[in-house]
Amino acid sequence: MFKLNKTLHKWLSLFVGLQLLIWLITGLYFNLMDHKKGAGNANLRTVVHRAKVPHTSLIPLQSLAIKPVQSIKLLWILGHPYYQIIEQAGAHRYQTKVVYLLDAQTGTPAPLNETLARTIALKSFKEAVNITEARLLEPPIAALPKEQNPLWQVTLNDANNTHIYIEHSSGQVIAHVNDDRRLRDLAFKLHFMDYMNTGGFNHWLIIIFAITTLVLSLTGATWLVERFKAGQLSLIFKHHKKSVTVTELTSQQTHTLALETKSSLFDGLIASGIQLPSSCGGGGTCGLCKVRCKSVVNATSADKARLSDAKLEQGYRLACEHNAGEVTDIEVRAKLIRCDD
Repeated sequence: MFKLNKTLHKWLSLFVGLQLLIWLITGLYFNLMDHKKGAGNANLRTVVHRAKVPHTSLIPLQSLAIKPVQSIKLLWILGHPYYQIIEQAGAHRYQTKVVYLLDAQTGTPAPLNETLARTIALKSFKEAVNITEARLLEPPIAALPKEQNPLWQVTLNDANNTHIYIEHSSGQVIAHVNDDRRLRDLAFKLHFMDYMNTGGFNHWLIIIFAITTLVLSLTGATWLVERFKAGQLSLIFKHHKKSVTVTELTSQQTHTLALETKSSLFDGLIASGIQLPSSCGGGGTCGLCKVRCKSVVNATSADKARLSDAKLEQGYRLACEHNAGEVTDIEVRAKLIRCDD
């Protein structure tokens, strides 16, 4: 069980660590970026729609042959009055709604056509530019994932690959999306783990990440308790050393090393110049840092999981699982590179 706990902890650390690195990079980008430029608004200007139209020229609402609706608004699009008939609408602009336009002077249906969308797009752009194409998009719209209503997309032939999005039911310019805005949106996707392009952070992936982080904390705490029980953690600030006799099995040379009693044998031997083999860095999962203890040393769960019963009977233990205070005489299959007697 302890072996599974450590393995799970390491894989969770990799997963959480990668996302933390992404948060660090994208957070730095958000602090350094030009926010107006990143929003795609460098060339955005306000389009003035309202014009002076005599109210006597507007058709009375009572004469409109419409069924009961949620609300009716008078609005202007490029100087011409329209009645915006709202049959159904949510609390936010981007939520699904049932809306249509009537010409306020004739009472006839007057949907926002391509000509109007092109004119509005050019008026909302500060520089002189040509239009490549204009088309009416139905949701979902990749550049504006929250949008749940039809939008006109007007593509400009400019250096920054600008797309202008115009609301079909009002003529309102929703956004200028260019390469700067796309870079910012990508950073937001990475920062909020919005890899499914939902347009927000309230999604299942970030919930899973939160649970994963909780499990990482629990496995880390379990590992910490195990280390403390093994005597490899100490709240005492004063360090004590103990003389340990270390014999190199390959050369049969013997050295007496002063090792800290509360540090692991693995770390203590490295500090004294003996590098034991390991692929997990002393985490107790690879089983390579074997030492043979001349005295009786209780086997840990990691010892039992990584070493055979025969090896355990012969006194072999994992150096990362025991501290110097448990041994007096050990044998190692490694060469002393530096000896501080």
